[in-house]
Amino acid sequence: MRSVVICGVLLATVASAAEQQSTPELESRRTFIGLAPIALGQGLLAVDGERALGPKLSARLGVRLGAGVFKRGAGEFQGDSSRLSMGVEPGLRYYLTGTALDGLWLGGNVEFSHQRSDSTSDGLTGQVINRDRDWSAGVATLVGYSMVVSRGLTIQAGVGLGASYNSGQLTVRDTSNPPSLQEAHFDNTYWGISERATLALGWAF
Repeated sequence: MRSVVICGVLLATVASAAEQQSTPELESRRTFIGLAPIALGQGLLAVDGERALGPKLSARLGVRLGAGVFKRGAGEFQGDSSRLSMGVEPGLRYYLTGTALDGLWLGGNVEFSHQRSDSTSDGLTGQVINRDRDWSAGVATLVGYSMVVSRGLTIQAGVGLGASYNSGQLTVRDTSNPPSLQEAHFDNTYWGISERATLALGWAF
């Protein structure tokens, strides 16, 4: 929720300050590449790209990647865990004001993501292994503003809503008693609607 508020404030500030006329230099900029700092705060490397298809229409692609390996616990109770996540967000934007890459836009995109995590807990009698696999697919609609500030430096911000379908499976394996190895599977599927926020800083060229 905090990220939505931040993007909303930035969006209002940028839109009110962006009363400027297009120039030939600005119109020649057709491609944007930037980083999304909100996702960086969530442990993801997030790259946003946008390409102008015409004066008012552009295509966008967001790529999200994250990975990590952790150790936890001490003494006789300890374990390891690892995490890997990836996602793509292709979509289109229509610019209500200005031109593509610089102006107020209305956009829609689809979202695909996959997350997997593995953890191992070592106890006195054996080991417990958890494996979690999650898939998500959804759609989102956002309104935002993109502004080329100076010499290609560009700020993009947007807020909106999205709906997604999530499917996951958790596998728990207990090796504390090898003759009777125990393994359990838990499936989880659900639909969800939540806010969306985007903030990207980069260059248009």
